[in-house]
Amino acid sequence: MDLQRKIEELAEPFLRLIDAYLVDIQIVSIEQRKVLKLYVDTDKGITIGQCSELSRQLSAALEPQDIIPGSYVLEVSSPGLEVPLKLLRQYGKNIGRQFRVHFKKDNGIGEIVAKLAGIESEQLTFVTGKNEIHTIPFNEIIESIEELPW
Repeated sequence: MDLQRKIEELAEPFLRLIDAYLVDIQIVSIEQRKVLKLYVDTDKGITIGQCSELSRQLSAALEPQDIIPGSYVLEVSSPGLEVPLKLLRQYGKNIGRQFRVHFKKDNGIGEIVAKLAGIESEQLTFVTGKNEIHTIPFNEIIESIEELPW
């Protein structure tokens, strides 16, 4: 079993307690230190307190398992605005927000800047400033990052 899957399995019971879900796991080296980054969220947004508690619980679960050799730093946080949305579940709380979306289009890549107007099944509907409607299947989205209004 790979490292990411082991971490997901350890985190799952703690995430379930607060109805949270795992968005991404990254292991990076920063100044010769390993950093284990877990990005988590809920359908209403996650608080700093919830991230802190998850970090404490997960750290206690990871230590005896010795899954990550050597020393490391554990960071648990929300994905943040600069991180592209990865899961369909993330879009629900973002209806009405503007995104820069790169998506598969014919044999190339399309790009729009538009507000997320709705979600039906796995179809995302975006409306541009010119009131053009784009319905894009979730599996055709390459990258979607929130555009701030300022």
